[in-house]
Amino acid sequence: MSSSVLQTAIPILAYCGSSITMTLVNKLVLSSFQFHMVFFMLAAQAFGSVALMVLANRVGLNVKYRAMNKRDARTWFPVACSQALMLYTGGKALEYLNVPLFTVFKNLTIIAVAYGEKWVFKAAVTSLMLVSFGMMVMSSMVGAWNDMTFNGWGYFWMSTNCLASATFVIHMRKVIKQVNFQDFDTVYFNNLLTLPLYVVLSLVQEDWSGFVDYYSDKANAVELNSFARGIFISGIAAFAISYCSPWCLRTTSSTTYSMIGALNKLPIALFAMMWFPDPVTAGGVMAVLLGFGAGLVYTHAKNVQKQAQPSGSQVLPPPISMDRLDQTERPDQAEHPSNK
Repeated sequence: MSSSVLQTAIPILAYCGSSITMTLVNKLVLSSFQFHMVFFMLAAQAFGSVALMVLANRVGLNVKYRAMNKRDARTWFPVACSQALMLYTGGKALEYLNVPLFTVFKNLTIIAVAYGEKWVFKAAVTSLMLVSFGMMVMSSMVGAWNDMTFNGWGYFWMSTNCLASATFVIHMRKVIKQVNFQDFDTVYFNNLLTLPLYVVLSLVQEDWSGFVDYYSDKANAVELNSFARGIFISGIAAFAISYCSPWCLRTTSSTTYSMIGALNKLPIALFAMMWFPDPVTAGGVMAVLLGFGAGLVYTHAKNVQKQAQPSGSQVLPPPISMDRLDQTERPDQAEHPSNK
């Protein structure tokens, strides 16, 4: 295999691997243990991202970000809070829904973002996009109809997450021009600003006394070790996605990156079907395949629209997942140098 092929393949595989790991570990931490500590997990991911970004910058890796300052922090804090709401509701949805169903319903966020962008930024919605939206709605209906472990709270949190995700994306796109964030700036500011928020909310909202009492029992030591490993891996995976996404963008293209994001949903669903004990039905598999096809059609439609519009015009966003970078960085930003 030639070196040029390896230079492209390695970052793609790294991005896909970190994305799959992040989603599956989130599901494991939030549904497989006695205590479901969403805020604590998010705090660990924020801390891991910031700590490893600083370390990577110090050792000379290509991780550059703007230093924290009051003016940008004040402007960006509402965006960081909206991201915190999006990640929290996503975590709660994963707690109750299986991963394949979560990936199917997450596509509905694209529709909300598309029409939000149409209203706020006057972005066009093309006929090919409407086809993909129809496929997304159909896949969601098939998935819900074949959900063998129906949970009303799961659907409530999933609906809330779709609205929170759309709000975050649209709000971020309005504010990002004011601060001119590039590359890792959004990741650094989002995680550093929300870390204290996650810690406080975890201490106030989550049952730490019960957590300590339960895991103080030596009979639960094995479960505690598994929980700690899951939290540790989730923190590393959060940084890995932050690093691998722009790495993948720089070695391929925004079109290839968007397509990888759409294609990656299928292995995530397949790994989840094999790893977790949730029942697998023919209808559930059909819903995943429909959602997968809808993502491909939407990505193609977005790329066609981007090619047809003048440089710098507003286009609709790529599909959203639980990947932290997909939620915080635009493909057209990755080519610019950072500020630090």
